Order: sequence, then structure tokens, then C-alpha cells
Amino acid sequence: MRRLIFIPILLTALWLQGCAAVTAVSAVPGALIEVAATQFKSEEKSFPRHISTTLAAVQASLSSMKLDVDVLEIQENGYAIAFGNEKLDGKITLEEMTPKLTTMQIKVRRKMREASVEQAIIASVEARLDRMKKNRKQSFQFAGYDNLMTEPDAKTKRVGWYRKSAKLETYRNGKSEWLKVKLPSGKTAYMRSEIVEAKNVAKKGGKS
Repeated sequence: MRRLIFIPILLTALWLQGCAAVTAVSAVPGALIEVAATQFKSEEKSFPRHISTTLAAVQASLSSMKLDVDVLEIQENGYAIAFGNEKLDGKITLEEMTPKLTTMQIKVRRKMREASVEQAIIASVEARLDRMKKNRKQSFQFAGYDNLMTEPDAKTKRVGWYRKSAKLETYRNGKSEWLKVKLPSGKTAYMRSEIVEAKNVAKKGGKS
């Protein structure tokens, strides 16, 4: 009888262990989903300042961190910014909530999301805005930038600007003098190829 009693107890123990194992394994996908979701997140901060002033503070803050605004895209209620260097890539959006309130979203990636870099840039922008005189309107410095157009034609609508010394990934169709470039939003814009250095096309694998 003891053996008959022992066997069900042993099977019950194994079954419980199995349940524990299943529970542990089933918890892994949830953790992976959480990590994946984090990679798609971005830091957000609102500033009680005009969007033009905030944009100027972003430009100055990136420059102080050896980064530059490579592409500035005009959006319906603000701007989208692409920036980076050889080690990381970043994107910032500025949305005008009211004439005196601007919301900033930022995402920085190396191989993975760099939340600490995002927070450092936000802190730098906040500190710079505090130092700026509130009674003086600051603005983006466009020296060294050129236009991005909706179509390969200088007479079409401007959709943003790009830094002429930036290393952008560009594409050419046929023998056109215009190059295509992707905006931070994912849309396509055009730049004149005669003002883009060949190294800007080659270093990131762009086609010429």
C-alpha cells in the first residue's frame, strides 16, 4: 500500500514542478515584450516656452554635446529633427501645444535605445532655456543649411532644411541633379546634388 500511495504523491510533485516550469517559461515572453516595447518608447518633456525658443535651445544643446541637427523637417504643429554621429542616431519632435507651451519627444539609439542620453539632452535643453532671457525671442541658426523640397524642383514647396556638411544617406534616380533623402517622419524630400559632397553619399552606403 505504501508504494501505491507514494506513486501518486511523486506524480503530483512532478506535476507541480512542471506547472512551475511552465509558469516560469510563460513569463519570459512577457519580459521580452516589455523590453521590446521599451525600445519603441521615447522620453517626453514639456517646456513653458515658445516653440522657436525651444528649437533654438535644442540646437544649442546638441551642439554643446558634439551633435548637430542634420535634418530639420517642418511638420503641421512643429518640427522633427534628425541628429547623430558615428556612434548613435537620434530623433526629436517638437510640438506646439500653445504659443507658450512646447512638448518635446526624443529617442536615441545606438544598438539599443539610449535612455540616459535622451535624459541628458532633455536636461541640457531645460537648463539652456532657463538661461535664455524670457523677454528675448531666440531662433534656430540656419547658417550652413539648405532647403529640402517636396519634389525635384526648386519651385516646389519647402519641407525642411539639411545641414550641408551632414553625412546623409541619399539616393539618385538616373542622372537627375536631385537626390532623395528620408525625413525624420519617414517621408521623402529632395536636395540639389551639386551642393552635396560625394562623401556624404558614400559613407553611409547611399547610391550615386
